[in-house]
Amino acid sequence: MRSCASLALLAGVAVPAAAQVASRSVGSVTFRADLSQARPGGLIVATLHSRGRLGTAFAILDGRRAPFYPSAQGPRALVPLPAESPPGPNTLGFELWARRGRQRIPLEVEIAPADYPPQSVSIPESKRALLGSAEVVTESRELLLLVRTVSPERLGAFPFRAPVGRAPSESFGSPRTWSGTAGAEVLMDGIFGDRHRGLDYDGAGQIAMAPAAGTVLLAGPRALTGGTVVLDHGQGIVSLFAHLSRVDARAGERIETGAPIGLAGDTGLAYGPHLHWGVYLHGVAVDPRVFDSLSD
Repeated sequence: MRSCASLALLAGVAVPAAAQVASRSVGSVTFRADLSQARPGGLIVATLHSRGRLGTAFAILDGRRAPFYPSAQGPRALVPLPAESPPGPNTLGFELWARRGRQRIPLEVEIAPADYPPQSVSIPESKRALLGSAEVVTESRELLLLVRTVSPERLGAFPFRAPVGRAPSESFGSPRTWSGTAGAEVLMDGIFGDRHRGLDYDGAGQIAMAPAAGTVLLAGPRALTGGTVVLDHGQGIVSLFAHLSRVDARAGERIETGAPIGLAGDTGLAYGPHLHWGVYLHGVAVDPRVFDSLSD
């Protein structure tokens, strides 16, 4: 980030298959946006290429700033797209800071559509009292701060691996209606909206493993998310695991890819035995599977 080239706004992605990359050259700098994952709940990969030295850079989309960090492809910024992002044309901004001041370069991009069917979730009668727990508000605010963590060092390598050896249900991004309450999603992580912010892996007793190396920010029980582990993978990427029946990680420790962090369970406001895995990029929930195609 500190050594990366002047950057700017990253915006919308996706497009017809023929237009997976948008680029623009200004002077000695080429601004490029990989739109292969540019859809609601996805991300845009912005890169800079220059024959000269670059200063501090950011990519900006819809007012959100993503810093550039060094990578094998050169300065790179990962720009998140919320699941509620409208598809269609958008403008990704590149903001470069150098001795001569700030420069802003716009790049037109296209965000592809994504289909997230609504879901109805039934809360077991025995668990509805959890919604009135005194600690709910405090814990949701704490999780909100944690998922917004931005550490300059990359801790986890790409691509990420699934935390368990089975396929998830198609749950990410779906607008959810909860029986017995309104807005259960926001009560868990403090982020506004009723869309599901992760993937669910049905079944109890599965060993949950770290999808990438990281530092444990939180490990322990919570009223609504149950047994919870939050991992900081660095550079604005944070994983959240919920509803664990057993937590094997400890706050403050550094763990490697594949390390066990606990067992999938039915704790907290779980609708049944399962593991919830959410990934946040600069505080925005994205589909964890977008990191399958990235490389360092």
